[in-house]
Amino acid sequence: MPCEIVWLPSASRDVFRPRNFIKSENPRAAQRAAKRIIEDVNLLQESPEAGVPVEGLVDYRDFVLAFGAGEYVIRYRQEKMNRVVIVRIRHSKEEAY
Repeated sequence: MPCEIVWLPSASRDVFRPRNFIKSENPRAAQRAAKRIIEDVNLLQESPEAGVPVEGLVDYRDFVLAFGAGEYVIRYRQEKMNRVVIVRIRHSKEEAY
């Protein structure tokens, strides 16, 4: 049975923040980035343990998505066996990464 994917408001904003940043330089890349993030998050429905455990945070994982010259890190937690909560999304080139 596929897991339910729940996006925290902060994670939803995170999809659009880098998209808006990239958009000024390359609108197509911005669109591809947002689409790819959403597609990869949807992969977690079938494989919620695909990410790497986060040291010091029980039940949290980072799913790394290579994109362009960097990578996006999708931080999520698994609640029970049927729910994945997307907590944050960061790009490796962002400040305070």
